Amino acid sequence: MKKSIWLAAGVAGMLLGNAATEADAAGNAQIYAKNGRSFVIESRPNFIMLPEQGFSVAVGSRYDIVFFDNRYYINQNGAWYRSSNYHGPWKYIRENNLPSKIRRHSLDDIRRFRDNEYNRNNHTNRLEQQRNDENSRRTLEQQRSDENNKRVLDQQRGDENNKRLLDQQRSDENNKRLLDQQRSDENNRRTLEQQRSDENRKR
Repeated sequence: MKKSIWLAAGVAGMLLGNAATEADAAGNAQIYAKNGRSFVIESRPNFIMLPEQGFSVAVGSRYDIVFFDNRYYINQNGAWYRSSNYHGPWKYIRENNLPSKIRRHSLDDIRRFRDNEYNRNNHTNRLEQQRNDENSRRTLEQQRSDENNKRVLDQQRGDENNKRLLDQQRSDENNKRLLDQQRSDENNRRTLEQQRSDENRKR
């Protein structure tokens, strides 16, 4: 006779995103297995998708839970149970009645697929992180290079401005000397003319 199984709130909740019911408030619920023994799912497992197999498997959980076609399948002591809702009720299901995508693989293979995909994802994430770190390093180096180039350019502009100011000062000084020389020459000319005029009057 098929036995009902009640599952704690939170199994695969991350996939469904539904709020907990009053039955969930207890934190976990006891599940009665086919052989009369019971077990408790204490926390919400995370799931990882197996693209080649076409279903998801719980990771970081001591229970083997598979999610496929909006149904949940859990294996306990070699027996499979199925539910369309993570709250339950859970029903015992013969292995022959499992979806073919699940049935064609042994539990050990499913675990191996899960671990391989998890490691592959971690490796991909590490590579992506390394790429991000490398891009961040390059961006930082580019920013530093741009800042250095800006400082050099600002220094060059400052030097050019200083040179222009210095050239202008020298030009002003030269103009002042020329003007002073012109005034001196003009004064000398007037003095000479005055002397000649005086000499002419004396004659």
